[in-house]
Amino acid sequence: MKRSFSKKTFDLFNMVFLILVSFSIIFPFMHILSISLSNNNDILAKKVGIFPTGFNIGAYITVLTDYTFLKAFINTVFLTVVTTILSVFVNSLAAYALSRKFYGKKFINYFFLITMYFSGGLIPYYILITQVLHWYNSFAPFIFPALFSFFYIIVMRSQIELIPPSLTESSRIDGAGEFSTIFYIVIPMILPTIAAISMFTAIGSWNQWFPNLLFTDKESLWTLQYFLRQVVLEKSMNYRIMATQAIMNVGSPADINVLSDINYQMASIIVVILPITIIYPFIQKHFVKGILLGSVKE
Repeated sequence: MKRSFSKKTFDLFNMVFLILVSFSIIFPFMHILSISLSNNNDILAKKVGIFPTGFNIGAYITVLTDYTFLKAFINTVFLTVVTTILSVFVNSLAAYALSRKFYGKKFINYFFLITMYFSGGLIPYYILITQVLHWYNSFAPFIFPALFSFFYIIVMRSQIELIPPSLTESSRIDGAGEFSTIFYIVIPMILPTIAAISMFTAIGSWNQWFPNLLFTDKESLWTLQYFLRQVVLEKSMNYRIMATQAIMNVGSPADINVLSDINYQMASIIVVILPITIIYPFIQKHFVKGILLGSVKE
């Protein structure tokens, strides 16, 4: 079809706008990466742009050999995997239940809907976690509050309701129970949505740091984001830097400034965001399909 001038102009405007937005996102990351690899003298002289001056991997050696970072990385991977699996399991069962007809369904829907807009407040939440449930200095505050999301339940419920009733009825005729129907009929039909929600949940779990601030005082329970927060706020990682310089056999006094705090901070940012950035492109194709698939009823 022949496209009009106005449509071509609109497409050109969109293209230029998206390119500018992409550059505004990519350039800061390139600058952070450049600083993490550049020499300290050039950083202090503000000569580092989007490309590094020199090649100094000392900051990455410091981060990757730091016990606190390694422990935080293991904690974050563990919490992300466990929270994502349990959250998808709980929300899928709740979505299937709310897609069926039963007495009191309307009340339960409104009851859960309130939790999307109102919370009990930070102080009652803190008292509940620490004094009632006694979850202080444990991983429970990271996992259990993140298991339920009524928004995700609404999305999955909408898609489940699009499944032809004949499929679930035929499974019951064949003798399948509710759990068999869910795992062999319903879940395979909504896999794109589950993939999208799993990625959203995983990103949210990967970025958790606030429970560390409120509910832990042990360094062994740090997550990567809280580790990064401490690195940025401390502004001084000299003991780690000196350890790295000893590993690299830096001998001359002139080389003692080869690694600085800002090198360490920028390298920490790159290392923390890299895993989720690598995984994201493989899952993002499911996002639009998964979220929109259940949003329109025929």
